[in-house]
Amino acid sequence: MAATAAAVVVRPVTPVQASLWSDAWRRLRRNRLALAGAIYLLFLLGVALIAFVWTPYPMAGVAVAAPYSGPSSAHIFGADLLGRDVLSRVMVGAQISLTVGIGTQLIVLAVGVPVGLIAGYFGGWLDSIVSFLVNVFYGVPDLLVALLLVVLLGHPGLDKIIIAISVTRWMDMTRLVRGQTLALREREFIEAARASGARPIKILFGHVLPNALGPVIVQATFGVPAAILFEAFLSFLGLGVPPPQPSWGSMAADGLSAIRIAPHMVIAPSIALSLTLMAFNFLGDGLRDALDPRSRR
Repeated sequence: MAATAAAVVVRPVTPVQASLWSDAWRRLRRNRLALAGAIYLLFLLGVALIAFVWTPYPMAGVAVAAPYSGPSSAHIFGADLLGRDVLSRVMVGAQISLTVGIGTQLIVLAVGVPVGLIAGYFGGWLDSIVSFLVNVFYGVPDLLVALLLVVLLGHPGLDKIIIAISVTRWMDMTRLVRGQTLALREREFIEAARASGARPIKILFGHVLPNALGPVIVQATFGVPAAILFEAFLSFLGLGVPPPQPSWGSMAADGLSAIRIAPHMVIAPSIALSLTLMAFNFLGDGLRDALDPRSRR
């Protein structure tokens, strides 16, 4: 009987999952906004990688142009209050934003997925403790937690910002994975895996997680722009990466006092931030529709 149960688990899953993912890919390709967002994000990633080895001018180089000078052929996005090239700083700022967004979600996945799986599968006092912690963190404002952590962790830095934002975001992933696990743990293929003698860790990461992967991917995609916006807001307040490292938020803050005479100092990083947030949201919407089994024809 154990052999029969194992066969029920193994044989039908792979072709069905392959069909689901291929069908999701076909539907994603038909979503033009999602494809446009993906293309822009690939372009932004390329810009961030190029900025490691080349920028039109040194990122921190002062007096490469007249302070507050507007866009020109030599300086496409103009110069800031110290005569630094805005385009070069926007390119390096893309590194900061993508590092914070992706790094935050990696930590959120590393914490939220295992905790959600364990809480949803085993239930009982483990689930009660996790639910209590999630509710406590939801009851405290995100900005307050992030500000306290940035101050307590000492001198601002990229790693400290990633940790601070991750602490305010892990609950969303934990709650999502817990809900998916609660819905899946009583399904027939999970019962068959238990009957075959599979260990809980094998069931969680071999059967539950693959079937919950779609919502997890969507949640992570939406979490990246939220982290980027949070970092930009912290940098706007002066709690982001220390100068001369440029962040789109700190660049906008620098230009705010001179917005009447040099609006390009605010417009350039703001447009870069807005396009990035929209691209991630368009891609997230496309992934949500593509991975939703109810939208299959």
